[in-house]
Amino acid sequence: MKILAVSDKEDTNFQDFILKNPEVIKSIDFIVSCGDLSRSYLEFLVDSVRKPFFFVEGNHATGNIEKDLSNDYFDKVVDKFYNNEKHFCFGGVNLHSRMEVFGNYILVGFEGCMRYNRGEHQYTEKEMSRIVKIVSEKIRIQQIKDFFLRRKKKKIIVISHAPIIGVHDKEDLCHQGFKCFKKFCETFKPEMWFHGHVHFEGQTREQRSKIGDTTVINVYGMHMITTENDN
Repeated sequence: MKILAVSDKEDTNFQDFILKNPEVIKSIDFIVSCGDLSRSYLEFLVDSVRKPFFFVEGNHATGNIEKDLSNDYFDKVVDKFYNNEKHFCFGGVNLHSRMEVFGNYILVGFEGCMRYNRGEHQYTEKEMSRIVKIVSEKIRIQQIKDFFLRRKKKKIIVISHAPIIGVHDKEDLCHQGFKCFKKFCETFKPEMWFHGHVHFEGQTREQRSKIGDTTVINVYGMHMITTENDN
């Protein structure tokens, strides 16, 4: 499984990369965005790569994707088919507090960061813990279904904006990681955890870490990731 992951910083050289590496682009299975990127940049990625797109919102006002794309007809369609959950945008799925099955994988997402002012997409530890609990129940239900249908247990990939506490995070409140993310990681042991939000100046710090069996990646910018054997 090959994943194109983006977050926080727009890569101005990506268009040249697409033109020079068409086979690499074709091999991508899906795109993920960990937030704080403009609508125009994300549209460019989706139009260029033409693969499934999954995202969460960041904490900065780069243009609310769902609000920007909403209109009367779109709202009616969403309300009818998704029970007022406006999570489907220009071929992409907002994964916040959701669970989506993609092949042999379960994808889940958590938007925003630790609450540090009155801005949008910010949560206290208690608020995010409730969201993590909801997502956890959805995963358990899916795993029970797969067990009774004798399906192979699906691997889990997490997409968040904020990091896990103690992994790539910083001391200031805005960039602190969530404790409930670490508990989720220990419970479900996802294969990969993508996050953004933390800008490593000059890329001098390690952007990949391990928590048990989970590879945690600070996406800042653009990364092409190949998962382990999917069989």
